Amino acid sequence: MGGIEDGFIQQIEAAGDVAAVVAACRWLEARGGTGPFDRQRLQARLPELLHRHLAGVCEHPGFRLWLDVYFGRRPAAFRSPLQQPSYLYYPALEPRAWFDAGSMPELAPLEARIPALREELLAVLADAGGFSPYVSAEASRSPTWAALADRPDWSALHLLRRGQWNRALMARLPLTDAFLAEAPLAQCPPHAPECFVSRLRPGVELPPHHGLSNIKLTVHLPVDLPPSGCSITVAGETRCWEYGRFLAFDDSFLHSAANLSGHERTVLIFDVWHPRLADPERRALAHAVAVLDEVQTTMARIDGKASAS
Repeated sequence: MGGIEDGFIQQIEAAGDVAAVVAACRWLEARGGTGPFDRQRLQARLPELLHRHLAGVCEHPGFRLWLDVYFGRRPAAFRSPLQQPSYLYYPALEPRAWFDAGSMPELAPLEARIPALREELLAVLADAGGFSPYVSAEASRSPTWAALADRPDWSALHLLRRGQWNRALMARLPLTDAFLAEAPLAQCPPHAPECFVSRLRPGVELPPHHGLSNIKLTVHLPVDLPPSGCSITVAGETRCWEYGRFLAFDDSFLHSAANLSGHERTVLIFDVWHPRLADPERRALAHAVAVLDEVQTTMARIDGKASAS
C-alpha cells in the first residue's frame, strides 16, 4: 500500500482515545487528494482495523458481542419482530418496550422535580419562539414522513441538538438546565443525546416508525396535555401521558402517537442511557459511535472531493 494508507493505519492502531482518531482522520483527509492514495484498498482494510481498535476499548461481553455483530463476525437477528433500530442494535439487551420510573434508578429520584419543571417550561414557552418542523423538508421523499415534511403539525424547540446547547434558551430555564445536568443523558454524540420540546397539533397522528438504537430510552416529561384524545403506542401497547410522571420507552420498537383532541400536546423529550447498560458499556459505546461516525464521515468527504475534482 501507499504511504498515506500506511500512515493512517498506524495512527489508528496507536490511537488511545477519540481525539487521536479524529486527528488521524484529519490527517488522512488533508493528504488524501495530494499523494498516492488507494481508497478502495484502505476501505477493504477498515473493518478489521476498526474492529481491532474498538475491541481494545472494552472487554465487557455485551460490548464484544455487539462489536462482532456490527462487523459481521456473528449473525445479526432482532430478538423481537417489533424492534428494528435503524442505526445500532445492541443484542445483549433484553427486548423491552416500556419502562417505569422504578426500573430506572438513575432517573427515578428526579421525578419529584417534574411539577416545578413543568411550571418553568409553561412560563417560558408562553412567549418563546423558535419552534420549527421536526420532520425536515428532505423527508418529503420518504413514504413514512412525506405528509409531515417541513410542516408545523409536529414541531420542536431544541434545547440540545448534535452536541450544541441552545444557551440563550437554557439561561431562561435554570431548573430544567439543572435537571438535565443530573439526568443520565445518553452521551453518544453525534446521535445522542437530544433534548427538545415537542408540540403536536390537534388532529395530527404520527405514523408508526422505529428509532435509531436500543442503547437509549426516550423519556417524555408532560408539559401541556389535552384532557383526552392524546396517546402514544409502543410495541402495540397504547398509553397516555400523566402530569407529574415520566413516560419512558425504547423507541427502537415500532411506535406512533396521536393527538385527536382540540388542544396542542406539549412534552419535553430527552434521551437517557438504557438502565441495563453498565458504565463500561456506556463508555465503550460512546467511544465506538464517535469513532465510527468520524471515520465514515471522513471517507464520505474524501469521496466527495474526488467526485468534484
